[in-house]
Amino acid sequence: MDLLELGGDPGGHPVLLVHGFASSSSDWVRTGWVRALGQQGFRVLGVDLPGHGRHAAPASQETTRTGLEDRIGELAAGLGGGAPVPLVGYSLGAQLAWSAAARRPGIGALVLGGLGPQDRLPDLGRALAGDPTAEPSARELAATLTATAPEGVSGRVRRWSALARLAGTEPFAPESAVPAQPLLLFAGGRDDWADPRAMARLRGRTGAPTEQLVVPGRGHVDVLTARAARQGAAGFLRRSVPPRAPGVLP
Repeated sequence: MDLLELGGDPGGHPVLLVHGFASSSSDWVRTGWVRALGQQGFRVLGVDLPGHGRHAAPASQETTRTGLEDRIGELAAGLGGGAPVPLVGYSLGAQLAWSAAARRPGIGALVLGGLGPQDRLPDLGRALAGDPTAEPSARELAATLTATAPEGVSGRVRRWSALARLAGTEPFAPESAVPAQPLLLFAGGRDDWADPRAMARLRGRTGAPTEQLVVPGRGHVDVLTARAARQGAAGFLRRSVPPRAPGVLP
C-alpha cells in the first residue's frame, strides 16, 4: 500500500483518502472529491488497498486488518511534519480509518462514510464468491458491485473476495477503540449498511465533536457521487484543520 498523489494544492495541508471495498483511489477523483478538497486548499493523497486499483496484486496470506490499519497510520504520520493529518474513509476504508485513528498517533480530523457498527465484510466476501448462504443484502450489494465493475470482472471479483476473507478474519469492533478526533459521519438515506447514529453514540464517552450528514435518496454505492456529501466533507475539514503556517512544507 503506497501513497498516491491525487491532486489539490501541492502546498496545502495533506489529507489522506482511503477508498472502500471494490473501489479504488481513482474513484475519489472521478466523483469530484479531490476537486472539492483541493478547492478548500488541501493536498489530496490516497491509497489503493490490496487487490484494488493500481495495487492490483492479490492480497497475500499475511494481509490482516491490523496490518492495513498500521500502514495507514504510518503513511499519515509521515505526511504532516508533526501536524495531525486528517483521514477520509468510505465503507471498509472508513472502518480502517476509525481503528487507525483510535490507536495510532499523527491522525487528525475524520470524515467517515457508509459506516456502521456491524462488520459485514466477511458476508460480502462470501456473496462475491457465490455463497448462497450469504445474507440477502450482501448478495444484493455483491451483484451491484459486480455489475458496475469494469473489464476483467472475474479477476477483480476474485481479488476483492480474497481481501474480504483475509481482512474479515479480524472483525471490525468499533466499540473496543473509539477515536477522539473531530468526526463527520455521512451516509446515504437508503444505505442499510451504514448507521451514523449508532456510530455517533459510541463517540459519546469521548466528548469529541461529532457531526452527521445523511443524503436523502442515496444508497451505499452512489452516495459518493452526491455533491452534498463531498461539499459537506470539504467544509467540515476546512473548519477542523488549522491553517498551515506560512513557509511550512507539506
